[in-house]
Amino acid sequence: MQTNLKNIQIDNSLPIIICDADEVIFEFMKSFDKYLNNNNMHFSYNSFKLNGNISYLKDNKVVEADKIQNIILDFFKNCTLNMPLIKDSKKTLKELKKYTNIVILSNIPKTYASYRVKCLKNNNMNYNFLYNNGPKGNVCRELEKLTSKKTFFIDDLPNQITSVSDSTKKVITIHFLQNEKLLKILPEVKNSNFNARNWKQVKKIILNNI
Repeated sequence: MQTNLKNIQIDNSLPIIICDADEVIFEFMKSFDKYLNNNNMHFSYNSFKLNGNISYLKDNKVVEADKIQNIILDFFKNCTLNMPLIKDSKKTLKELKKYTNIVILSNIPKTYASYRVKCLKNNNMNYNFLYNNGPKGNVCRELEKLTSKKTFFIDDLPNQITSVSDSTKKVITIHFLQNEKLLKILPEVKNSNFNARNWKQVKKIILNNI
């Protein structure tokens, strides 16, 4: 359910898992690749960022930076509801829910946050959902205060791992990435307590440290 820090429902006797959505639960890049191709563009995978990597198919010219935001908005508008799940994400979160609170913390355009909630519900993933914009460190620091147990944070972006690590040392950070194309251009991941390449590894990390 979509909520906020003031009314989020947390059992303070259980640990908290704070989980990103894009490229952790959902196959963001595969969906984005398909969207771009359908709109006569492609992603070059030259670096670990959107800017400078989106080009037109007809001449391979890089899409202007001021057009990227509209592309992203249109992508989320048309693709959020049907984005496929990453292997084992649904199954593993369901298993971990027996022992933890689960919060989905997603940097998605606010206009389409309700689409993400609906997609989660359509996949029977009825967890607390928080829309976010920018670094996630402050939100994770506040969420950590809601439990007497441990808190885990899972994200695919190195800068979000750093954001949380810089904001609080009480949250155990797990860098997760399984997309082979992205792994080839992944910059150094600093400040992560653990690194995982599939959900089986995530489950093992959490259960071993709970």
